[in-house]
Amino acid sequence: MRILTGMLMLISTFCFGQKKQIQNIASTVSIERLKKNLYYLASEQLEGRVMGSHGDTLASEYVANCFKKNHLAAPYKNGTSYFQTIPAYKKNLLQSELIIGNKKFQNWNGWTFAMRNTETTQLDNLPVVFVGHGIENSLYNDFTNIDVKGKAVLLLTGQPQDSTGNYLLSGSKQPAIISSYQNLLKEKGAVLILLYNNRFTADSLLQRKSSFQSVYKTQLLPNNSLPLIMVSEDRANELLSPSHKTIKSLAQDITKTLRPQSFNVNNNVGVHIQIDITEETAPNVIGLIKGTDSAAGCIILSAHHDHVGRDGKDIYFGAVDNASGTVAIMEIAALLNKAVKKGIRPKRSIVFASYTGEEKGLLGAYHFAANPLFPIEKTWAVLNIDMMGRVDTFYSGRRADSNYAYILVKDTLNRGLRNALFTANESLGKLNLDTYYEQPQFMQRRLLGSDQYPFYLKGVPFIRIDCGFSKDYHQPTDTPDKINYELLSNQIKLAFLTTWNIANN
Repeated sequence: MRILTGMLMLISTFCFGQKKQIQNIASTVSIERLKKNLYYLASEQLEGRVMGSHGDTLASEYVANCFKKNHLAAPYKNGTSYFQTIPAYKKNLLQSELIIGNKKFQNWNGWTFAMRNTETTQLDNLPVVFVGHGIENSLYNDFTNIDVKGKAVLLLTGQPQDSTGNYLLSGSKQPAIISSYQNLLKEKGAVLILLYNNRFTADSLLQRKSSFQSVYKTQLLPNNSLPLIMVSEDRANELLSPSHKTIKSLAQDITKTLRPQSFNVNNNVGVHIQIDITEETAPNVIGLIKGTDSAAGCIILSAHHDHVGRDGKDIYFGAVDNASGTVAIMEIAALLNKAVKKGIRPKRSIVFASYTGEEKGLLGAYHFAANPLFPIEKTWAVLNIDMMGRVDTFYSGRRADSNYAYILVKDTLNRGLRNALFTANESLGKLNLDTYYEQPQFMQRRLLGSDQYPFYLKGVPFIRIDCGFSKDYHQPTDTPDKINYELLSNQIKLAFLTTWNIANN
């Protein structure tokens, strides 16, 4: 018994000492190094780091050199390369026209579509049916006595509201969580969705402003959704003209009566969209710190190094999105190298993943999730960093405490991720861990919108850490001088200690 007690005391003393050493290493985050790395990645020389560009290649080489300097193992080409080449399929628009009756309208003339979600489409003389919001529910059903099979469906966005602004399905100012109208319409046999957008002019201007960005598809996610085009008030009314109704009057009738106004429109529509595909390649950068227990699996620490490039003279520098996350995993590589040199190695292997193609649809992350270093079932968790070191539009000028990080934790296998995160923060005692984006109504964009998502689809638990959307999000004004390097340093310390906790729990 005395021997057992003594052993337990030795183990406890060792663990405490190791924890203290790791905390000391966390305190050595170098703001000077963060600035040096971030100013390079978000420099004019790298021209916005769009996937497949010279700037993207330079960023990849810079991250790989950091991995090499900090003695991360290179997993490719017999241990000589950090680069995982990903295939990318660029979409090139050759034709786009909407035909209403016998009138033809070119793209942007009162209608448009999302290139990323659209394939070549050749549809002619489809009968049109208006089905309100496209909802089938016990409280409200747009499909009573309406058949949409083989037809084009004209829809309103959102959910029905009463005259006070309350949503009919929820009885509150917040919309109800309901199933996707796209899935429902596909099940019912619809062929095309015509979605009325009452902000078409403003939204299409924003869309046209970003049209310089190349669009890619992924072979890993087959597109099984219905073709969807967005139409302005003028185009919606053109569709409805034989019925002597307008899209706004129909929306008002739904609000007034709280009943569907669905009907068959005596008009036909056609859509011709032709898209050509060309294949390109670009690099992920992958490094490895081997753990002490090969049976314990691995964790993935990730960020994306690409951004959206340049539009003529305007460079989209992408300092916060996501040079900040890239320098974060580079800094954590340096910190863990210090730990290994002191003889402190994590139990689980840590895979460092700097992805390309996040801005093009998570292409790098999808490719790595399909071609990982370790089997997915051996991947214990993902910690993804996407945007740090800025105060977002919620905090700026509104909240006194700007020393924060937004978190999103999906610990579907109960692997102690939230405890690992909060324990790390307690040892720092510095950050407010904001769970705003864990609320169901705000979670979806965070979940789908960054590189943890391909792994989540495969059942891997994850933590996402970020700072939210600054006013310079996806603007040429997202420059490195606007980064709060003290805040970035604290957020990196949190990510480092959380990584260590997950790797050793």
